[in-house]
Amino acid sequence: MASDRSPEYTGAMFRLLIVDDEFAIRNGIASYFPWAGLGIEVDAVCSDGLEALGLIQRESFDFILCDIRMPRMDGIAFIEALRARGSEADVVFISAHKDFEYAKRAIDLGVKHYIVKPAGYEELNEVFSRLAKEREARLLSAQVETAAETTAAVQIGTTTEPLRTQGLAERLALLLQGDLRGLCLATASSLLGLSPNYLSSRLRAETGKTFSELLAEARMARALLLLSDRSNRVVDVAALVGYADCKSFIRAFGHRYGKPPSAFRLTPGRVPDA
Repeated sequence: MASDRSPEYTGAMFRLLIVDDEFAIRNGIASYFPWAGLGIEVDAVCSDGLEALGLIQRESFDFILCDIRMPRMDGIAFIEALRARGSEADVVFISAHKDFEYAKRAIDLGVKHYIVKPAGYEELNEVFSRLAKEREARLLSAQVETAAETTAAVQIGTTTEPLRTQGLAERLALLLQGDLRGLCLATASSLLGLSPNYLSSRLRAETGKTFSELLAEARMARALLLLSDRSNRVVDVAALVGYADCKSFIRAFGHRYGKPPSAFRLTPGRVPDA
């Protein structure tokens, strides 16, 4: 039941599970709401919490839209079991009943929103548009944190032994796996405990390339990785790989790959020619 991306959307496609015991409601919401425009695809629908729980044990979802009053296992019990299994899916409750106790329990379980049936287009659009943007932001933040941790490991010496035993090119390559923002010859020299002139001459002797050329290659390789995730905007990718000016990044990318980053999304298994 996956939806196709709309032509306007360029972000990630998130997986949605709909759980409701009323056939017309669960299938109507799945089929007639334009989820693709929000970067969401309806991957499954279930008729009650027990069926959904069985599915959750085999698959993972980013969002769950769930009724509360259902046979066999209601929405509250389902979300309690879901949280006990460590799921981090964003949950939205949908119910025909305005019940304070349900709403209170929903808050306790970290449910993101409580929609009262019938669910209108505007409310669904507002709620899930916000959730999709929040999840995109978390994904981008996680990528930044991973890169920062790699650089921090070099800075605090957790990789000291590899740095001592490897050649200078390998030592620099390890450094270039970390945070590329603000990295230049001076900072790289300082992190490696060398003078800028010595680093430059040794790199040219070992690799035949300048520090600037090696840094540019690392930035482009990182850019390809980030661009393969459609949730990353070009301006964000430019900043993450160390370009303060997005226009400079676009020029550098176009010079290397023959087209701008906005026209490029990495096809699985294919790497463009340098």
